[in-house]
This record gives sequence, structure tokens and C-alpha cells, in this order.
Amino acid sequence: MDWLGVHNAFIYTFETPIIHLNHEPFQMPEELLLKAMQRKGKVSSIPAVRQRVRTDDIYNMERRGIREQVMLVVLPLYSNEMLYGILLCDLTSGSMENGEFLGNQMSAAVKMINLLKTNESIMLQLEKSLAVLQENNLELETLSKRDPLTGIRNRRGFFHEAEPLLEKCRQEYKPLTVIYVDMNNLKIINDRYGHEEGDFSLKTIAEVLKEQVAEFGVVARIDGDEYACALVTEEKDDDLLEHIYNAFVRFNETSEKPYNVTVSAGAYRIEKDDKHTLEDAMTLADERLYEVKKIRKKDVAKTTV
Repeated sequence: MDWLGVHNAFIYTFETPIIHLNHEPFQMPEELLLKAMQRKGKVSSIPAVRQRVRTDDIYNMERRGIREQVMLVVLPLYSNEMLYGILLCDLTSGSMENGEFLGNQMSAAVKMINLLKTNESIMLQLEKSLAVLQENNLELETLSKRDPLTGIRNRRGFFHEAEPLLEKCRQEYKPLTVIYVDMNNLKIINDRYGHEEGDFSLKTIAEVLKEQVAEFGVVARIDGDEYACALVTEEKDDDLLEHIYNAFVRFNETSEKPYNVTVSAGAYRIEKDDKHTLEDAMTLADERLYEVKKIRKKDVAKTTV
């Protein structure tokens, strides 16, 4: 500016850049943003809270702290069809002869600042989008491990939680009991009372098992009417299964449903020095469940007196 003999200059930008095509009439915005100014050779930036200036007030030099009479020239700040604002500066022989050069230099600077702001905005939006994506992925990961009907773990969720539990038991020399549970008579309930009642029964089994087991381990629905449990307990297998059966007895005694919700179950305990995997234990528990299934009673409908 000193080279051009300019001592007073003001950079105004539009709130947002404006696309202006050739031969198109142009309407100045009602307000501009005074970003920086050079006053009597001293340059200063303007705080954001003081930048907004009415367009019809930009020539009021007294408000800019200049009381003597000055002659000014307005140079557009632009790139192709994109208008960013204006440069208002002293009209000197230097600014007259090199006004185009001055305008181009200032335009390039304002354009770069605008691009940096846009890039910053894009990066912030990207960070927000990534945060939402991570949150959604976490939610999807959680949903992928849950059974949508009962709300408990599915097969994938069961292994995801039970495998570390087994590893922890081995490190602490504790046994882990694996229980395989199968609902009795689901087809009969579906056929006679409707599939909604069948779904109710499946959800009831999940709730009962959670009450009996979840405090000590993990409960999951691993297939249509099959459930698996893994828990840390010193209780004997027979006593543990008896408690589960009794829980269903209590439910049926208080339930107003015309049918009984019952299960068959088998258990296998992985002892401290047992090398069986979780999958092995489930297979062995299922074999014991099968033996129970062969002698179960088909008391589906409740007896009425």
C-alpha cells in the first residue's frame, strides 16, 4: 500500500460469496463485513462483533476515525464469477495506475481465506459425520449381537461375551457352567394359540433365564427356540437346573395364559483343568438336554377344575 501511496484502505466482504454473471444486474447486500482496515498507514483487524456495517455507511469516514477529506476508489474482490467483497482505498496515482494489480492481489488473498474457511467448515462437518458414523457403527455392532425378539444376546453375542468369561475362569481357576435350554411345545402353542403367543413364550423364557442367570454370566437366544447360558457358580448342575424349572413353575402358576411355558435343559461344567472349548461344552450340554427331552411331559394346556 505504501508503494501505491495508499494510507487508508478498508476490506469489506459479503456474508457469503455471491455468483454474478456477465451483464447481470447486481444488487449490493444491505450489510457488509469490515474485516480489516489501514487507517493513516496503521493496519488493524476488526473483531467479529464489530464487523457488520450497513452498505450505505461504508463511506462515512468519521465512523472509521478519519475526519479529513479523502478521495476513495472501490475495487471488486472476485474470482471469475464469484464476488467476495470490495476494497475501498485512497484514490492515488498509484492506485489508479495499478488498481487492477492491487485488486487481483487482494482478491486472491480473500479467495484463499474463504477457501480455508470453507475447508475448515468441511473438516468440522466431516468430523461430525465421522462421530455420527462411529456412533451408528457402535449401535449396529450392538444390534448385531442382540436377538431382536427377546432383547437378549444372540448366538454371536453369546460367544462374544462367554469366550472371555471362560478365559477369565481359567485364569482364576474357577469352573464355568454352560446350560443349553430348549423350549417345549413351541409348535403346539403356535398352532393352537397363535404365533403371537409363541413369541410371548419365547420372550418369557428369556426373562426367566435372565432372572436366574444373568447376574452371574450371560444368557442368549442362539436359535429359534434354543437358548444358551454361561455362568460362574459353585452350585451343582442338578440344583441349578432345578431352580430354573421351579422358576417356570412359579410363572405358570401366576400366569393367566391358558397354556404352560416350559423348557428342557442340560448342563455341562467346564472344570478348572478341563480343556473343552465353549462349543464343546454346548454340545455336551445339548446331549444331556436331549435325554431330558425324551422323558418330558407334553402338558401344554393348563388343566381346569
